[in-house]
Amino acid sequence: MLHLSSAHGRFPIFAFDQQAAISLNHLSLSHPLWNVLATILAKYSPELWAVLFLLFWFWPPRVQNRARRAVVYAVLAGVLALVVNVVLGHLLPYRPRPFVYLPTLIHPLVAHNPGTSFPSDHAAGSFAFAVALFYAGRRDGWWALLFAAAVAVARVYVGLHWPSDVLAGALIGTVCGLWVLSVRDHLEGLVRVLFGLFRIQGGRRYRFRR
Repeated sequence: MLHLSSAHGRFPIFAFDQQAAISLNHLSLSHPLWNVLATILAKYSPELWAVLFLLFWFWPPRVQNRARRAVVYAVLAGVLALVVNVVLGHLLPYRPRPFVYLPTLIHPLVAHNPGTSFPSDHAAGSFAFAVALFYAGRRDGWWALLFAAAVAVARVYVGLHWPSDVLAGALIGTVCGLWVLSVRDHLEGLVRVLFGLFRIQGGRRYRFRR
């Protein structure tokens, strides 16, 4: 039976974390197609988000719409979430990643440094992006949220994070996304500057439907 680890100076690793991480990671032994998908999501999610944002930003017609405003809010929310994660990473005790803590039971599909695993930057950034993209529309937001959840699961699947790492990251990202949307009126100056820099044509300002 797996038990909670609470060695001095180390962030605890709970039994459910170990059991879930091992179960998910062991799927990689018999599901090669899932391995490819999980590896892409776990390793290249920042690049995939960047492609999505570029499509939202440059897709014609070049007018000021909800999607382009949502991109600005999403990027700001993601940056804020990563800042929070960096601060927590320095304040909290070191937490070994699954492939470090259970080297004989976890098979990492992606090479990674052995730095602290809590909280997950990928989950925090992805959920911050997804929540902010709800400003573009509910359908866009739900698809983005589904993608963020897939990224979080993939990070556990490939052996880089414990489930509680990505859950904490998801919570941080969600809070940051909601906060940025709540203060979006104060970001109007930045939005207009960016629209001007990219010569995006004027349009009416949209209100967020709660």
